[in-house]
Amino acid sequence: MARHGEGSQQEHWEATYTSAADFFGKEPSELVISVLGVMRDSGAKDVLELGCGQGRDTLYLCRNGFTVTALDYSETGICQMGERAKEWGADVTLKVHDAREPLPFPDNTFDVIYSHMFFTMELTEAEVASILKECWRVLRPGGLNIYSVRNDHDPHYGKFEKVGEDMWRNPRGFIVHFFNEEKIKRLSKDYELLWIKEFEDGAPPFLKRLYEVVLRKPQA
Repeated sequence: MARHGEGSQQEHWEATYTSAADFFGKEPSELVISVLGVMRDSGAKDVLELGCGQGRDTLYLCRNGFTVTALDYSETGICQMGERAKEWGADVTLKVHDAREPLPFPDNTFDVIYSHMFFTMELTEAEVASILKECWRVLRPGGLNIYSVRNDHDPHYGKFEKVGEDMWRNPRGFIVHFFNEEKIKRLSKDYELLWIKEFEDGAPPFLKRLYEVVLRKPQA
């Protein structure tokens, strides 16, 4: 499975973002709209976004009053978002970072960690577990870890080229990791699992069926 360098998924994302300035469209995702109220009700202020891409959700969070730090391993996506942030006057901290490496923040830094379809990328279950552990570390007690993943009801589940456990490469060259509820519950170790909710995302280039997952780091 190619991870870095020529032919890697990272290189594929760089090329995709270079060729399409709004690959997923300009509007915020269904997920960020759905969980905005939950984040506000929790009293959250500081948000870390993983896999921010070109920043459609990042800028939405900034416009709604959150202080956002956004990470992605695509330098192209980060640069594109930086230009948009300047246009919008959005105060956001951007970092090029591969989240398979330790997160570059102290313990108990953020109120919320947010990611839309980040864990559904070319990440093994062991890597997802490791990242979730790092998320737990940098979350403040009572903080929320909110994410979405494509699920086993998705139209592309089980189709195309199988490249790993619950992972398939689609015709556009992207490797997608699909999740069922049992896997999500297994990966929620040390968190309080608040809910798993199915939803559809019609953002380009095709309809996707996902789970919205909300976890909480215990207060004690």
